[in-house]
This record gives sequence, C-alpha cells and structure tokens, in this order.
Amino acid sequence: MSQNDTIETPIAPPTLYTGIVLYSAKDPEAAAMLVADGLIAWTGPEDTARVLHGDVPEIDATGCLVTPGFVDAAATPDGAAPDPADEADAASRGIVLRLPGPTGERDGVQIVAPLTETADYLDLLAAGTPLAFGSAGEPAAADPWDWVRGAARTSTPAQRISDRAAFLAATRGGQRVAGHRHPGSLQTGLPATFVVWEPWDLTVQSHAERVDSWSTDPRSRTPLLPDLDQGTPRVLRTVVEGRILHDRLGQAGA
Repeated sequence: MSQNDTIETPIAPPTLYTGIVLYSAKDPEAAAMLVADGLIAWTGPEDTARVLHGDVPEIDATGCLVTPGFVDAAATPDGAAPDPADEADAASRGIVLRLPGPTGERDGVQIVAPLTETADYLDLLAAGTPLAFGSAGEPAAADPWDWVRGAARTSTPAQRISDRAAFLAATRGGQRVAGHRHPGSLQTGLPATFVVWEPWDLTVQSHAERVDSWSTDPRSRTPLLPDLDQGTPRVLRTVVEGRILHDRLGQAGA
C-alpha cells in the first residue's frame, strides 16, 4: 500500500500456512507456504512442511486460495495521489498497491479501467502490449475481480481474453507500471505480498467462449482461479511485504 503504512505496520513473525491452494506456476501442487522475514521462504507439500518447519506457528487455511495481490493501476481519474485513508478498505478487497491514474499508456503499459472503458484486449495482447487494470476512482469498480470479469466475460466477445490473462493484467500488470518485476505467481524468494481468499470453487479457464478448456488438475501447471460465475470470494488476509494489512483469518464467523 502506501510507503508510510508499510513502515508503521510491523512485519509479522514467521508463519506456516497449511492446507492452501497456491497460485503458482512453479509449484502448483504446493499445499503449504512458509512466510518469514517479509519473504516467501518456502513452498511445498504439507507433510514436508511440518517436518522442516514444525517449530513455526501454523495457520490452518484449508481450502483457501493464496494469490498475488491486485494492483489498482489507475486508482484516481486525474492523476492525483490516492487517499491514504482508503488503504485499509482497498486491502479488504485484496488490493496491495494503488497507483495514481489516469488510464492510458504509461511506461509502455496500456492501463484500462474495464468497468468504465472498452478496449481491444485481445488485439493489444497479440501485439505484445502489456495490460494493467484499475478502477479509475469509480466506486462501482471497487471490486478488482470485476476488472477480470470486464475483460474476460462482459467485454466485446471478439476481444475477450482468458480469466488468467485478465488476472495477470490486474496483478502483475500494475506491478510493472510501478517498476516492480514480478513473475505473476507466487514462489520462494519473492516478497511476501499476497492475498488469502476464502475457500471457493476453483478452475482454469482458457479463451472465454471460443475455447472450452476447463481443468482443475494442478499437473497442468496452470494456476487455479476462482470460478467468477459464482460471485466474488472474500478476502481473509492481505499481506504486503510480510505486513498484515487486513485480517479475518481465525476470526469467528470468518
């Protein structure tokens, strides 16, 4: 989020998350993740985690999806800095970074607000143009999963892209605009910036209506995403560089 918030919030102590579904192209079968010193320190099988890291406090997050966080690459319509008072609310929706707007081309990246603008998403990607998504400061565009839906489900049919391509634009694309190199999935050695989502129906979807290609097999090495036809999953924890900015994990009724 903002640099000041990151400094004021202490780094959480080492934590072992177990029972998870990790959004990772490198380790898609991982069911456990160790976070320590602000980094993703280890990922792998749950039984191995308890052997190697059994002394680390464990959080049972069975069935929860853990993904990179969303980046609002156009958080304001006019280029003004986002209001720091809105950071906690953004974190509660899985947004880990908000950048000043507006939309348009910036540093070689095409920034689009999928809920308020139209774009030739497929043509842009085919031409090698990186995409990043944002809200353009519109309250109706506050849910970042709606950005994914906008590009993958409700845009012009001939220009729709896959859920995964849209998710990458809503996460990795904004990191690129911010000058951060990110692989687009979670892996050992990265800063511990991620979101824990409530258990949800998960799937892999390819090119919207044109290619019917669904799979829930992690051996495909294509990370799983929520089935957005079922709605929007709830954020249980948002972590930025090891600092917990939003937390419902372990709360009664979470």
